[in-house]
Amino acid sequence: MNWTGVIWGRRVIRTEEIYDAAADDAAFDQLAATLAEAVGARSAVIHWGHGADHAAEISYSGYFSDAQMALYDEEFQSDDIWGTALVQRDQANRVWNCEAIVPDAVYEGSRIYNEWIRPMGDDTFHCLGGIVQRGAVLGHIGLHRGRTQKQFDAQELHAVQQSIDHIGRMFEIRSKLDRAAHYGRSLHATIDMVGHAVFTLNAQGVLIDCNRAADRILSRGDALTLRQRRIKAREARDEDALQAALRAAAARQDSQASAIFVHREQGLPYMLSIAAVRIGSERQVVVIATDPADRDMSLTSRIRALYGLTRAEAEVVEALCAGQGLEELSQERGVAINTVRTQLKNIYVKLDCSRQSELVARISQLPRLSSFDGQD
Repeated sequence: MNWTGVIWGRRVIRTEEIYDAAADDAAFDQLAATLAEAVGARSAVIHWGHGADHAAEISYSGYFSDAQMALYDEEFQSDDIWGTALVQRDQANRVWNCEAIVPDAVYEGSRIYNEWIRPMGDDTFHCLGGIVQRGAVLGHIGLHRGRTQKQFDAQELHAVQQSIDHIGRMFEIRSKLDRAAHYGRSLHATIDMVGHAVFTLNAQGVLIDCNRAADRILSRGDALTLRQRRIKAREARDEDALQAALRAAAARQDSQASAIFVHREQGLPYMLSIAAVRIGSERQVVVIATDPADRDMSLTSRIRALYGLTRAEAEVVEALCAGQGLEELSQERGVAINTVRTQLKNIYVKLDCSRQSELVARISQLPRLSSFDGQD
């Protein structure tokens, strides 16, 4: 990508300086100061969120202290008449000279000026501001000068306006990264709660991730080990079966599962359920290890772990496999028929199927591991 620059008041602000702030937290923290320096502002603040009353992240130039900004957030944000005037303009992605929309006399009589600005011994009086919107992401930008400094001129306003689209895209990227990080944290928390060890491998058998229970199994090394980021069975008699099952899962076009036992030095063997799942355009292999000594081996528990179903969804699957209809299931569970249908739609998505018969066939083919007789 060829980066360009926009000439602001004091220097060229390179667009990569804006986009660096998309994925780099330190660059985002510094961005307001960078913009202030570029336009010759004394202070600057930018923030984005998912609505008018939400600020997910704020970058400010450092002119005001953390304590002063905290006081603004707690007591004066709703009294920011520049911000209110920008919202009332209802024109996103446009920069305004706030003196053109808030007369000096009105600003001088405002609570924010008399109870926040002046008590600090400050004289912030001039502002270039705008609202930035990209999809559901709503941001604000403000650049300030003191009363004794010159007003922002048309050339400086135009320079800031030229960067608004870049700033909006940067906000949008940070929002997506923030949601992805939140989803990742939630997913890890959920996987850690399912009561099974969960390994995720790529189609070549290389470990991508594992939850804490899986990490404990690898640390013990009594049945499974990790060599060059590939899962190996400790005993040769299990290794051939494990690798064959992994290759078969990676080669399948559906999410049908297979199962094997992996012996330990002591105690009953682990029970491994192995299936492939599609993540976007890629196929990954999920391995669920169940310890028969302290884990729930029920079909409900295993399909929850294997396919990421909620307990209610897993119970619906089990009931359908037992021959119950949706109406009967609705009455038995005491929920509306539409609730059951919604659960069924979610199940179809997670199991990558589209019909009830296909769902039942897939679960019916899932190996039952409830009776290990101790034989090799």
